[in-house]
Amino acid sequence: MKHLISTLILIVCGIFYTQLAFCDTIPIKGEWSEQDFRSVVPAPPTASIEGKVLTINFVNPLADLIVKVTDKTGKVVYEECISVSAPQSKSVILNADNGDYTLSFTHELGYLTGEFAIK
Repeated sequence: MKHLISTLILIVCGIFYTQLAFCDTIPIKGEWSEQDFRSVVPAPPTASIEGKVLTINFVNPLADLIVKVTDKTGKVVYEECISVSAPQSKSVILNADNGDYTLSFTHELGYLTGEFAIK
């Protein structure tokens, strides 16, 4: 029984490792303020890109996060208001050509941006 549980744990860890190994983390910059927030401040979301799949990772529940992806000319490729009630990841397939893009997160706690490329 212990051998079976150990094997399952190794398989699950291997799945998560391969997800992290094959995707590029998008470096995010900006302000995530704790000012004027009366409860526990949720951690800012993070993002990664693998091909045309954008994955947004939430460590804490978060409501009304506006996610926007724009190309070099400022054309909006993707925009959605996302709310999550538990730690989770949301994956989105971008309908975009190869090139450079800007990701922005807008929330009452702040504004974060990052740049990435679709190859």
